[in-house]
Amino acid sequence: MSPVRIGYVPEHFSTPLYIARDNGFFKDNKVDVELVCCPGGTGEMTQKLKDKELDIAIALTEGLVAGIAKGQDWYKIVGTYVDAPLCWAISTGAESKHRSIDTLSKSDAAISRIGSGSHIMAYVLADQQGWLNNNNNKTATGEPFDFTVLNNFKAMRDAVNDLSSDFFMWETFTTKPYHDSGEVKRIGQITPPWPAFLFAAHTDLLESSNSDQIKQAILAIQKATELFIDQKENESVERIMSILDYPEQDVRSWFKTVHYAADPTLVSRQAIQVTVSTLIKAGVIERPGPAPEDVCDLKVAHLGD
Repeated sequence: MSPVRIGYVPEHFSTPLYIARDNGFFKDNKVDVELVCCPGGTGEMTQKLKDKELDIAIALTEGLVAGIAKGQDWYKIVGTYVDAPLCWAISTGAESKHRSIDTLSKSDAAISRIGSGSHIMAYVLADQQGWLNNNNNKTATGEPFDFTVLNNFKAMRDAVNDLSSDFFMWETFTTKPYHDSGEVKRIGQITPPWPAFLFAAHTDLLESSNSDQIKQAILAIQKATELFIDQKENESVERIMSILDYPEQDVRSWFKTVHYAADPTLVSRQAIQVTVSTLIKAGVIERPGPAPEDVCDLKVAHLGD
């Protein structure tokens, strides 16, 4: 039997995956897992799911929901990984003319991929600023920004510093070391009202005789998240610092904000509904948008309030 390939972003949120692997939690649950690092984020993972290079992805809520709404029918949501929201930092180059969000209208946004969180959250930002409803603040293409696809975080930082792009959006604690060093400049932040990361599985695996491996893999990860949080005063801080070279105080501050799902097979109906309504308002997807039952596979996941 081939291993279950799980895609993830190489950030602090994903540390429990290494714990599950290194402590044999996957093997304990009789599932063979291959971890696949995806620095391009949600857009890279949904593409790898399409290309059948992944079986499960741990990806951003807004990207997964938007993808299904736009016809990406090769995966379904099967659970919740991080149920606290993600805080996105809005960053420009160190020598940028932009000093606040106010001047970003009609500018160039560096994104990892089309359909990624960095792409979708730019629309949410534009909606919050009122730029989607004012044609005078749209580019020639009818979009609130020009978008430059750069595939990874480093390329985005480089782009705002060589001024080929005006700004980018990325998770705040991942970006903070570069703010602290002065490599890029923080000019704001945005936090959407939905859980940060969900589990999604390829429909081929969902429809196969091995579909139980999805739940077993998720439950092994849950066991690792519990150990990760239990050890957050010492071992977990040191682990993140050694893997990602983050300052200790930043890691401890992050632990105060993160919360992993107590029941990883539970998906909040309200969270999906607010995600859909926000994406419709931001112009990312069209009305009426998918219902929670449309985006989830209810053989693995179950919907709650």
